[in-house]
Amino acid sequence: MTSATQAHTWSLGRTIAVAVLSVIAALAIIAAVLYFTEPARSLPSVLGTITHPASRADAHRSTRGAAAIAVAAVLLVAAWVAARMGRASRR
Repeated sequence: MTSATQAHTWSLGRTIAVAVLSVIAALAIIAAVLYFTEPARSLPSVLGTITHPASRADAHRSTRGAAAIAVAAVLLVAAWVAARMGRASRR
């Protein structure tokens, strides 16, 4: 079996795992962009809208944005590892 045919022998479970991890990472990146660009009062309710007190409602949620970027990075690394797992070395 050549290395070209080995690359296409992924199991369905591995393919689904890589796809799911990648999609969730993309959603985390979108959430991070929203946290950095929108004030807390304008966030979608799923991201935790803050309307009271008024002093916090106009602030950006940069800590949550940084956490979302960290989560996205971890998920992308996990997707990469899942994609690379089980491949023969190219030596």
